[in-house]
Amino acid sequence: MSAVEYEHPIRRVRDEIAAVVDRAKDGGAITYVTRNGERVAAVVPLPVAERGTRPAGRTAVDSRGEPLRPAPSAAGGRFTWDAGGPSQQEVDWTRAGLEALHAQLTTVTAETAALLGIVGQALAAVSDRHLGTVQELLDSIGPRLALPEGALSDAVEIYDELTRPDDALCVTCREPIGTFYGHEGWQHYRMALNKHGINATELYQAEDGHTPEPTYVPRTRRAFADGRVVAPYDDPAAPAAEEK
Repeated sequence: MSAVEYEHPIRRVRDEIAAVVDRAKDGGAITYVTRNGERVAAVVPLPVAERGTRPAGRTAVDSRGEPLRPAPSAAGGRFTWDAGGPSQQEVDWTRAGLEALHAQLTTVTAETAALLGIVGQALAAVSDRHLGTVQELLDSIGPRLALPEGALSDAVEIYDELTRPDDALCVTCREPIGTFYGHEGWQHYRMALNKHGINATELYQAEDGHTPEPTYVPRTRRAFADGRVVAPYDDPAAPAAEEK
């Protein structure tokens, strides 16, 4: 980040635009443009705008937008606890998931900062009535939006996997149970084909009429690879489902 910063009202920046640009190009200075004392835009050196305004040495992504840190990976499966607490496998899995979430969110933040710099240049161009420049800057934003969008989508999937609850089974029959909108308490459920031939959730009453009460078993966690959640069918090392 530049060590020199200026702050000028729009009128002054307009009158001194050549000097402002020269300071950015030759001296690495950032000039903040103000209106009624409020910062509304900025003229920044091009290298700073392209990488965002985060300090050198802490850049989270490379020139292609890929995280610089090694992408975390961990095998999935069912992890059990004992008297000593969680297994090392579960600890490693949780750490890998959190590191993957951190990397994806850092990518979103870093790229968003770079995009904000471009928008700041566009605002400055509007002040100078250079609408052609504004269009060029906006055109440069479009292709870059896919990166933060993709990273945020991956972050949501990682978060969902980290927070997904364990499986609930009925104490009496050891069949799956859950809570459902419009129904009170726990309900037995199973997957069955509906009238449209689609596999859907079906609620049912136990044959002996017992009331379902929950006990919990560890869910099957999906693996992490290259900083993302691995779909079950993409994970050749995924263990076979254990019998309940």
